[in-house]
Amino acid sequence: MQTENPTIEGRLNAHREILISLVTDALLAPGGSTHLLRNLEQEVQLRDGSEDPGATPSAGLGRGAERSEEIRDILDTAKARAEALRRIGTGNEEGIAP
Repeated sequence: MQTENPTIEGRLNAHREILISLVTDALLAPGGSTHLLRNLEQEVQLRDGSEDPGATPSAGLGRGAERSEEIRDILDTAKARAEALRRIGTGNEEGIAP
């Protein structure tokens, strides 16, 4: 089964929005985000071989960089959304962002 690019893009955007909403909810929960944020921040640190000066970047590094960039974008968007919700005071008890 072949999936067209617009379909894939739409699905990825939907998943991204769900992830942003989940991370935003975690950020708004009192004390519920420390572990999550620490893990996500570690995920976005690019492993460029600097810990092994003889290491040569490979094709896998590019994919890892793209992965890290996407996680960083999701995390940054969720942080911005959580901050905006805090400012306007619409964080509700169910944790559902409007």
